[in-house]
Amino acid sequence: MTPWWRFVPVVAVSRRDLALFTRSLARLLQAGLPLADAVRLAAAAPGGQIEALSNDLCTEIRGGAGLALALERHDPAGRPVFGPVYRALVSAAEAGGVLWQSLDRLADYTERAGQLSQSVRSALVYPALLLGAALVSLVVLLVFVVPRFESLFAGLGHDVPFLTRMIIGGAGLLRSYGWLLLAAGVAGFFYGRHKLQDASVRTAMEARLVRMPLLGPILMKIILERVARSLSELLLNGVSLPDALILSAAVAGNHLYRDGIQRAGQLVREGQSLSGALTHQDLFPELMLQLVRVGEESSALAQMLAHLADIYAMEVDAIAKRLLALLEPVLVLLIGGVMAVVIVGLIGAISGINDLVAR
Repeated sequence: MTPWWRFVPVVAVSRRDLALFTRSLARLLQAGLPLADAVRLAAAAPGGQIEALSNDLCTEIRGGAGLALALERHDPAGRPVFGPVYRALVSAAEAGGVLWQSLDRLADYTERAGQLSQSVRSALVYPALLLGAALVSLVVLLVFVVPRFESLFAGLGHDVPFLTRMIIGGAGLLRSYGWLLLAAGVAGFFYGRHKLQDASVRTAMEARLVRMPLLGPILMKIILERVARSLSELLLNGVSLPDALILSAAVAGNHLYRDGIQRAGQLVREGQSLSGALTHQDLFPELMLQLVRVGEESSALAQMLAHLADIYAMEVDAIAKRLLALLEPVLVLLIGGVMAVVIVGLIGAISGINDLVAR
């Protein structure tokens, strides 16, 4: 029988921990420590999965393998800690001869690679907390507060205003069938998670997301920022363009763009230019095509791709701040409106009772 802990999801290694390991490793190698000892000491800084892998990595290194080969052999396949781009950059760094300097740059890349996604997630924390707190407050109001007024309104019959009857009825449904709604929500969550494991369903959903009017352009820029930054770093470390494209496709996080970047890699391998390979796919914006074309003509493709990544990072950050500035007042008005409807419905009925008593 499979132990219960096998079903607990593995926590992904954060970009910060990976950058900490990489920079610590660079500093230890610069100080003259042997590679195996440096890996063991550097892995203790972030701890977690990286430290758990360090014994296997050190065994491989002491057996004569390089760091890139050790990572390739022991990076978990299901949820890799380092990933193909990181391993390729380490391999290029070893081939370059001065490993610690390349690892220092790799740490910079690792930190920058996660900054955009982290900033977007951080921007959404406050609206999510606000919406969650409002939902909890509404449930408490309907389940615990509204029932106290039911006995007060029971003798009025149809004299109770329509809005008040709707509120009382909704509160009754929530008390009686709230567990069913919660169970349906949990079941729907796990069903959706299961369906997303199907590659065809996930690909179709990702294709729809990047073509949505408002969300699509933001997602596209996040994806292309990630791809352009990794591609730039691979090229700067001496990886050939076709191989760099294939490796960068793995960090896209979107099947549509992953397949598009991989097709571009195959076309470049067959002799096409990168700008030409990207132009015919109707996936990539004109800004990217122009900068890639200029980079190819000026023999500065890696620098242009890094510039493109910076442009997309600034644009997404600006869009996220604007949307957040609009979203917060909209949420406040929406939540205030819902609460006002409930309160007005109750106060209206209480006023009706006062009128009856006054008569």
